[in-house]
Amino acid sequence: MKLLSHYLQNKNDPRHEITNWENDLINDSLCYSYRSTVYDTNTFPSSLHSHDYYELVIFVEGEINYVCESSVYSPKRGDVIIIPPGKFHMSKLKGERTHYKRHVFYLYPNAFDAVGKSLADILVRTGEGVHFSLSSREKEEELLMLTEKLSATLKERGDGLARALAFGYIIEIFCLLNRKDIRHSGDSERLPENILALQQYLDAHYTEINSVSEVAEHFFYSREYVSRLFKKYYDTTILDYIHKLRISKSRALIAEGMPIIDVCYAVGFSSLSTFIRAFRTATDMTPSEYRRMVRE
Repeated sequence: MKLLSHYLQNKNDPRHEITNWENDLINDSLCYSYRSTVYDTNTFPSSLHSHDYYELVIFVEGEINYVCESSVYSPKRGDVIIIPPGKFHMSKLKGERTHYKRHVFYLYPNAFDAVGKSLADILVRTGEGVHFSLSSREKEEELLMLTEKLSATLKERGDGLARALAFGYIIEIFCLLNRKDIRHSGDSERLPENILALQQYLDAHYTEINSVSEVAEHFFYSREYVSRLFKKYYDTTILDYIHKLRISKSRALIAEGMPIIDVCYAVGFSSLSTFIRAFRTATDMTPSEYRRMVRE
């Protein structure tokens, strides 16, 4: 699949999350990004979202929480977070201001097919998402040293040789991550039960919900309270979450080969024209164009 190529070709479009990163496409299935930015509450680009590929974050510095589905992760230097495809997630500031540094890989499991499929094992074992550390401070520093070499290689040179050298470092990084001597971090927590129940209800009924009032009535909440509750934890509205969920599910169904007209109604759109317009706004392509791309 070549979805990352598409995102990078449209990196000046503010609708694409990858536009906020310094990007380097290693191959059609793998993109690496490093960012070091001072953020405050007014500038932090927090947005609940999902995508079709894996996201692997090697955390360096910052007062940041990662929210993935029902879990909240508080990483420390050298920790690794893996977000599987289709899982809604976001990062949030813990305080008013922070210097946020991280290495991020966007990839499909087939990124390593040419050198060994087992390198992607760390991805396919993640399930709902995972936060873990390497077994010792020495191994964490080894991991960070490799990512710094990777970043420096791509920064100094932008040619094919640099990408080849970078891919070598990436292989070393994933070999390190696939070792058995890792430990799952205990520094995570579940979201409150009322917000979990709300999220689970939306996930189960997103195809049929047409208004916030319907959701409020189900939980015997006021419309204002349920809206405020969801916004507090996810920094988005209920209807925006439902819309994103419909688009995310539609991408998965199209990739599986379902006819576009069937996808439209399966995810809750009332007409094909509305679906095509919404899909194009979210992805910068029509459902038919998306289907052709995932078949490449």
